Amino acid sequence: MITLREQIHTYIPYTADEQKAKAHILHQWDVLGDQIFARPDEGHFTASSIILNKERTHMLMVYHNIYDSFSWTGGHADGEQNLLHKAMEEAKEETGIITLIPLTGAILSIDVLPVKVHVKRGKEIKAHQHYNIAYGFIASDKELLQIKPDENSNVCWIALDDWQSRCNEAHMIPVYEKIISRMQELDSAKQDLYSQLPELLLPWFVQHARKLPWREDRDPYHVWLSEIMLQQTRVEAVKGYYQRFLTALPDIKALAEAPEDLLMKLWEGLGYYSRVRNLQKAARVIMTEYDGVFPSDYKAMLSLPGIGEYTAGAIGSVCFDLPEPAVDGNVLRIISRITENYNNILSPVMKKEITQILRNIYPSGELAYLFNQSMMELGATVCVPNGAPKCDICPVQQICMAYANHTWEMLPQKEAKKKRKVEHKTVFVLQSREKTAIEKRSAKGLLAGLWQYPNVEGTLDVQAALDIAASWQVKPVAVQKELHDKHIFTHVEWHMVCYYLECESENAQFTWVNADALQNEIALPTAFKKFSL
Repeated sequence: MITLREQIHTYIPYTADEQKAKAHILHQWDVLGDQIFARPDEGHFTASSIILNKERTHMLMVYHNIYDSFSWTGGHADGEQNLLHKAMEEAKEETGIITLIPLTGAILSIDVLPVKVHVKRGKEIKAHQHYNIAYGFIASDKELLQIKPDENSNVCWIALDDWQSRCNEAHMIPVYEKIISRMQELDSAKQDLYSQLPELLLPWFVQHARKLPWREDRDPYHVWLSEIMLQQTRVEAVKGYYQRFLTALPDIKALAEAPEDLLMKLWEGLGYYSRVRNLQKAARVIMTEYDGVFPSDYKAMLSLPGIGEYTAGAIGSVCFDLPEPAVDGNVLRIISRITENYNNILSPVMKKEITQILRNIYPSGELAYLFNQSMMELGATVCVPNGAPKCDICPVQQICMAYANHTWEMLPQKEAKKKRKVEHKTVFVLQSREKTAIEKRSAKGLLAGLWQYPNVEGTLDVQAALDIAASWQVKPVAVQKELHDKHIFTHVEWHMVCYYLECESENAQFTWVNADALQNEIALPTAFKKFSL
């Protein structure tokens, strides 16, 4: 992350006054050192904010008791060098606003602001200077506002064509005007960035596209299968599954007619088994309602089980040259960085807005397919989700605001995930006469309808495990080994202990299968398969 000093050094002054302010602040920093973030008498760092509503029609202002005027929000650094964070913190404290979205992480104004002698909390404060760094934020004007009574006597949204009449500090009006102007320019610039994406990405993709099995043709069945498999799954992991699945089920008719056990075995280890169930449901719809031909209409695709806007956009563009965006996490991450968008990328509202904007700039014909593919490729290979993006080889570096402002580490923004629920389980690998006991899970819930090793809730010790096995009438005679492991799902994680028990007899409660069937016919979810011998 770029330091505050680097931010100030690279900041391009908007006016001659800003040029002087920048030079003065850097000089004072050299003189005072980090003491400048405390409150030395001559001057010190402060952080302030201009806050606009989502429609950009109003500005949130507080009536500052000391200055006897409506003004922006802000406060002293008081040791904090992350002034963006400080500005946000002060804004929330002074207004009661809960959700503040930076328009940009970059500095929008650098000013040396004079502070007159005044009394604060019964103490006289000498005249001094504020070395002020200002930022811009967006907030909802529907949120409940709250006054900070020790400093302010009012907080309200004021129309952009009226705020000047409410400001009694003449020297601050040019500062506010400057920042509002910059925020408006940024809004306009962000919109312009979208239109530049196709011309930058298409030549790059043609030259750098990876050779992937599902890119060898534009068959709708092949593309559809690959897109479903690639959901929540790495490309390298999918390659083998994709080829194996097509060998066993080469067309939509074969998929529609496939026995459940074969379907699950082909999907074994990919996880999220509802994907393959919906795949088959959709295949059956295609066979009955579309004569076995994958529909070319976008809305018809959306009506199929398991196909949402992203998958329909991908299939539609790749197979039928439809100019429909395929907006997934990769695309949202790219857009959030290019346009320096601090909204939560998991928000349906943001996804809807980005989808509509992209739809307006999509090229037609085969270029729609290439553009969708180029966005996916960029997200997978360059603008990566974990670790640093590869900005040095990025084809859109020249228009990327996060790159220009050194804010890529802050993007994309996501709401903090809820802590996963932890469940404890005791798993039994019961063996009798070269057969192993398995059972089907419930038809509803996690891993619905799949095979599993018998298990119970809680963590049992050896004796308790033997007692449970005895109650199943399998006559356990010895514990062969004990393993501990855990498996993480999206919303829950299992902490498991597994006992391998030699048993004298089988029972009717479980299905008993030999090693060959367990290996080649029975689909075990990864959570259980890891305990297979």
